[in-house]
Amino acid sequence: MSGSRLVGGSRVAVIGGGIAGAGLAASLLFNGRARGISLDVRVYSDGDPERVPPPVVLTPECRSRLAALGCRVPMEWRVHELRGVEILAQGRRELLPAPPGGLWVVDGWPQGQGGLAIVREALVTAATAQGARFVERHVDRVENQPPAPDAPAAVRNSGPLVVRAQGSGERFHAAALATGAGGLLGDAFFPGFRPAPTVAAVQARLRHCSSRLTLSPLARLWIAPLPTVDGLFLLPGAHSVYALAFGPAVTPADLCQALMMAARDGLVEEGFELTALETTRLPFGPGRSLVAPGQVAVGPAALGHPLQLGLSETLATCSRAAVGLLDGGLEPSALERRYVREGLSELMEDAAAGARSIAWLRRAGRRAPEAFLAARRRGPVGGVYSGGVLGLAAPTPLALLASARWAGMREVLGSWLRTTVEPVPTTIPMLEPDLYYVVDDDPDAREAMTQLLESTGATVVSFADELALFCAVARRPPTAILLDVVLHWVDGLRLCEGLKQHPLTRNTRVVVMSGLNRPHVRQRALDAGAEAFLPKPVEPSRLLRLLMGHDVQPPAAVPARVSEPVADVESGRYAS
Repeated sequence: MSGSRLVGGSRVAVIGGGIAGAGLAASLLFNGRARGISLDVRVYSDGDPERVPPPVVLTPECRSRLAALGCRVPMEWRVHELRGVEILAQGRRELLPAPPGGLWVVDGWPQGQGGLAIVREALVTAATAQGARFVERHVDRVENQPPAPDAPAAVRNSGPLVVRAQGSGERFHAAALATGAGGLLGDAFFPGFRPAPTVAAVQARLRHCSSRLTLSPLARLWIAPLPTVDGLFLLPGAHSVYALAFGPAVTPADLCQALMMAARDGLVEEGFELTALETTRLPFGPGRSLVAPGQVAVGPAALGHPLQLGLSETLATCSRAAVGLLDGGLEPSALERRYVREGLSELMEDAAAGARSIAWLRRAGRRAPEAFLAARRRGPVGGVYSGGVLGLAAPTPLALLASARWAGMREVLGSWLRTTVEPVPTTIPMLEPDLYYVVDDDPDAREAMTQLLESTGATVVSFADELALFCAVARRPPTAILLDVVLHWVDGLRLCEGLKQHPLTRNTRVVVMSGLNRPHVRQRALDAGAEAFLPKPVEPSRLLRLLMGHDVQPPAAVPARVSEPVADVESGRYAS
């Protein structure tokens, strides 16, 4: 190593083996070879599988960037192509068409890998072919420890940075953080490191029971479907739908409730079941203090916003970090100028504008879809054009922020002068008077409840968990829903609350059942809008009297009490 620059034989550590890590490794080796510099690049990856493998949307720019890095982009990836993105808010909707070249949804799930893993594998292959080495080891911290003057020459020439990974340490001349949003190392990467701020999110997969279904050619963004959800993405793939809800305090229960509303409004086709769900974090603006001597942060750890759809921004940070490290040198001031001020300036502006536009889109309410159209007509705003939101050619984040701010101010002023009118759902199915839904995770309880209600001539449909209820209730609203409190994904009280808040199920009768017969649980059920709370084991005559409005004698085959609970002594909860 000569001075403070990368030269032939310099060692570079990349922390994070995802898209950003593999992309940076390929970009470093490609740009280094173009400059006659042969680098030793090692990529550290935890190798943890994702419970909800996300798909990937490849824009024309993404495909060009991947090809430039030596990544093969096969036509097999073009299994599902989006015609555009539909924006929805308070019953209004507008379509933003896909750019020329189309938006490809790469996804092999559930038969194989998610799209993110498929593209990562292609990038890893390209980077490995150029000489990168990938190791599955967790990095604990990075230390700046220049070798002592009296150290052997091999140590003095091995670099000042020590990467500590699972108890061992190796020396490098430069290190890059390419982990997900949040920059998990924090100050352990370097003191004062401030990654991109983040916002809470919940992601899920909806799989369809039929392989013959033709999925929608439209992705959808629903602005503020709930007070706790800033946005809900619905991204169709070849065989499934990927759902992502984000907001400062969003929870899995919020995503479940939003999906139920989407199913009721016809945004999710009938026959889907939710098979995976997990919490995550999304970048929410640009980071600060992204460089230190020989160290940089790239990808979601450096910048981003929830309205990004695709990999263009991540791949752009990788190429600009590679150029910054190779041409700017390793001194902090040189890296700051070459990588941040000259390389990332417009991307950081876009990230800040994209994050700020979220709050204004929420304020815009029913005008939010119009704000996207108005921003699309405005064209680029504020200097260098670096691409649009949602993987589209337009609008840009800066143009969207300007339009969303104007729409938000108009909506706030207009709301003072008009009476609030609740939006009308897109579909209004007829209620079936003799149809009852039973939601309980205990198969014996479901069977007993079904037999009891069918003995009166009613039609009964039972569900093993609350999510299986969503698409059914969208097509066939029942006269009543019998709901257990303890369910798989979200408690029945939150589900009851969501049912009573939605216009189409507000008048549906909901009866909550639980083996946890305590005053505060009973009160919470009634506060959530339940018509009644029945302790388990349920008395058949009492249930029938409640539902039918008069005394009905249960048949002899039905037990005197339905669903005897089994107590869990340690947790204080019941198994049914």
